[in-house]
Amino acid sequence: MNDTFDDELQQMDEREQDTPKLVEAVHLDDPISSLDLQPLCVVEPTTTMQEAIQLLDKNNVGCLLVKEGESLVGIFTERDLIRRVVGKGYNHAETTVGEHMTPDPDTLMMDDPIAFALNRMYEHGYRHVPIIDEAKNPVGFVSIRDLVNHLANFYHKEILNLPPRPVRKGDHREGG
Repeated sequence: MNDTFDDELQQMDEREQDTPKLVEAVHLDDPISSLDLQPLCVVEPTTTMQEAIQLLDKNNVGCLLVKEGESLVGIFTERDLIRRVVGKGYNHAETTVGEHMTPDPDTLMMDDPIAFALNRMYEHGYRHVPIIDEAKNPVGFVSIRDLVNHLANFYHKEILNLPPRPVRKGDHREGG
């Protein structure tokens, strides 16, 4: 029995030695500019639903920022498409983004902390938050995918070394 205890202690010591020292961490006060953001896709309110759907698909993004002139006037998301357009009988070649966008969306700036994006997403159920510059021109958007990718990149070793299936307790007793 003493040998088993000694083996356990030795394994614990080896694990502690193999554990790298934490040099850098994800900080919620890091600016949004530290994220790898998806490509910016901007449309006018007069863009047809057909064109908008093609842009979402082509660019593999979940939202389009809507601007008039240089100013952001709205956001059109996949959720808007599903809830406001699909199955409603609209002609996608004639219906415009401006008719179904979310007007005057909450925005952030590139130097705002990541925590603000998380807060907006949690508090309001957003999946995308537009990013604007000082002149209120759209310069990008932060998505829940960006935040998950940021965390996954930081914790890549832990994530890549997970077993292929979650370890769970058995739902029945062995032997019977």
